[in-house]
Amino acid sequence: MKAYFDHQVFSWQRYGGISRYFANIYNSLHDHGYNDCKITLLYSRNHYIRDMKFPLSPFLGERLLKKQRKLERWNKKYSRYLIGKNDFDVLHPTYYDPYFLKGLKKPFVITVHDMIHELFPEYFSAHDHNVPFKHTTIMRADHIIAISESTKSDLQRIFDIPDAKISVIHHGYQENREPADPLFVPPYQDYLLYVGDRAGYKNFGRFVQAVQPLLDRYHIHLVCAGGGAFGAAEQELLIRAGIQHRTKQISATEGQLNTLYQRAIAFVYPSLYEGFGLPLLEAFQNNCPVITSNTSCFHEVGGDAVVYFDPYQQEDMQKAIETVINSKSTAQQLREKGALQLARFPMSRCMERTLDVYRKLT
Repeated sequence: MKAYFDHQVFSWQRYGGISRYFANIYNSLHDHGYNDCKITLLYSRNHYIRDMKFPLSPFLGERLLKKQRKLERWNKKYSRYLIGKNDFDVLHPTYYDPYFLKGLKKPFVITVHDMIHELFPEYFSAHDHNVPFKHTTIMRADHIIAISESTKSDLQRIFDIPDAKISVIHHGYQENREPADPLFVPPYQDYLLYVGDRAGYKNFGRFVQAVQPLLDRYHIHLVCAGGGAFGAAEQELLIRAGIQHRTKQISATEGQLNTLYQRAIAFVYPSLYEGFGLPLLEAFQNNCPVITSNTSCFHEVGGDAVVYFDPYQQEDMQKAIETVINSKSTAQQLREKGALQLARFPMSRCMERTLDVYRKLT
């Protein structure tokens, strides 16, 4: 089996759930002897494939493709060239740009991670090209992988895709290739943890309002990992809530993020919608209690191992978080149940089911 994965997500993500998903599949295939599988890149700064040998060395890659737009442009040209040779069994594009369709003579499968752009258009630019790109790629795909039953349901409701064309394959969790960083010390001793992007549907504004009285009442703090430095609007939000001095943003490495999970009071995921919610599994792996929204895929992934709240109701969110802060026994039960829930998502199952899809297309 010779599968190709294209450049897209590896060109623009250094860290992130989608690139981790594809890196996990690629690494697992190689671990199991599928050494002809390839990611069509000249060069990448992506953390999850940092050990991969690229046509350009790190020295040349940083010298010739230092600018992000140039990196993406040349990786795209290289991907188009390799894909155009059709020297593979199946193509698995890593995102929705349909640039590869012209000249493609082999089957391709696309993974649909969520339907956020279609369900929450108010949070995106009217000129966002992802929506038409996504529609074109989905309709032309030989097969579609949906990462949850929730995503499959949304996909079918919006695009009317027949059952036979979709396989639901949950994310597999690859055990930490990078352990917690023993030298990293979190900025606070007692803190709640928020991970990832904070824009729009991620519901960060309501979360800040819900958590504000708890930080004061219990003399705890808030750590936001990833998502970039706080912007002007976010800083103003924190100032108005009066928690700017109790909140810190960290651009954490993988090892530092594991440490943050392990030492947090709880991980809170207030998003209005996700296709899967990989951070829940990250938290389970790191023995961290999870508190999350009761919408979309969260029950499917979290089962009975998390405390749920209505993400549109600030008081309900606050009550759920306070339940865990106030009860060590509840937190311990969540840790124990999280370990059991994590066992339902082995990487081996994800890999085998993905391979089954590839085999059926060849």
